[in-house]
Amino acid sequence: MFGLLSLSTFASPRMLHAKKPRHVLVVGAGAAGLIAGYRLQQRGIDFQILEASTTFGGRMKRNLGFADFPLPLGAEWLHTRPKVLDTLVDNPATNVAVQTLSYDQKDVYAFWDGMVLTQANLGREPDLKFVNSSWFDFFEAYIVPSVIDQIRFQNPVTTIDTSQGRATVQTQSGVDFSGDAIIVTVPLKMLQRRQITFIPPLPQPKIDAIDTAIFWEGYKAFLEFDEPFYPAYTEIEVNPRTSGQHGFYDASYGQNTRRHILGLFAVGSAARPYLGVSEAVVAHQILSQLDEIFDGRATPSFRKIITQDWSNEPHIGGAYLQDHEDWKQVRQLGNSVGSNLHFAGEAYTTGEEWGAVHNAALAAKRVVDRF
Repeated sequence: MFGLLSLSTFASPRMLHAKKPRHVLVVGAGAAGLIAGYRLQQRGIDFQILEASTTFGGRMKRNLGFADFPLPLGAEWLHTRPKVLDTLVDNPATNVAVQTLSYDQKDVYAFWDGMVLTQANLGREPDLKFVNSSWFDFFEAYIVPSVIDQIRFQNPVTTIDTSQGRATVQTQSGVDFSGDAIIVTVPLKMLQRRQITFIPPLPQPKIDAIDTAIFWEGYKAFLEFDEPFYPAYTEIEVNPRTSGQHGFYDASYGQNTRRHILGLFAVGSAARPYLGVSEAVVAHQILSQLDEIFDGRATPSFRKIITQDWSNEPHIGGAYLQDHEDWKQVRQLGNSVGSNLHFAGEAYTTGEEWGAVHNAALAAKRVVDRF
């Protein structure tokens, strides 16, 4: 499947489990990095999490000031059953009190092809909304307290050296770290940009997978209006369909609020018109499109906007691995290299699923549980 590789290139599961590490370095404090640290703590393994920015959460960024409920500027929906939250906490003494809500099959779904708006019932929609909460809130409440003391903020990793059997890390801050093993959880775009140098170099099949995988651009915005002139979800046609996604959705859906907040979600080619331009320009673009779709009702009702440009976010660089990636490519991205260099995150999985918070978190849990 991965070409002709020597036994030394990718360690077998038995080789990976041969010796339990005493100290593990985790690169990145997003969903995967936080779960890796949390699981290491549960298993009694010493660890440190090296985070490039000044805060934890990565693409789970949240805003508390725009509306009277948490606005997820990044990861928003739960794309699987709520029991995954209990799986991640994995503590029978902890009651995970997170409320989620499914969409009603009779909710209105609209499709805009650039000329005509068609509407129908939403039908069965498996994605769930967090109610007055978010992915960030879940991690902040149940995962972060166990790991916060071991996060070293403002330590962008520049070099990972596993040539001597241990993992030695150099950081931009000038502080070096070392451990028996390392788990890399940074967004794929950081590896594509060669922001981390690996010694020895990664195997060529893994480099090829990194370079050819498509990491979608990403943009989100929230707009407040005086009235809800829009349905639960409005999909905007993207051509070709595999190049991205573009849609408007009722962000107030299911929340304990009387405010009318519309969300914009755009990834891949659909995000590009919004990238690198001012918030005022984006507001004009969005309102013009909404006026065209909804008979001029957007601009008179508009109050304010907040935006998040993920493609220009330092240490992140985009949204997530494209939905249409080859599963074999994803598995290659997630493969460990040798016995002490491991990868976990939304783009580094077994190839069965990818691109979501729970995928990132479960990938990290699997890596730690192999120690």
